[in-house]
Amino acid sequence: DGGLQTDLDGHVLQPPAADGAQDPIPGLYAVGEAAGFGGGGIHGLRSLEGTFLGTCILGGRRTGQAIAGGG
Repeated sequence: DGGLQTDLDGHVLQPPAADGAQDPIPGLYAVGEAAGFGGGGIHGLRSLEGTFLGTCILGGRRTGQAIAGGG
């Protein structure tokens, strides 16, 4: 789909290697719509905005903690 792929701590992942492993790009994070939570994302294309608002908030919090922790 060409979108960014992230892990649960918001690290943006490199394209998959031949063995399928995806390493994070050092120092690059994404949250909210950039991480796939807006426009439906993991909740589906026709979801209501309130449905995934909590996921955006919790994802942003977890990513902030990862950044603050140097991770």
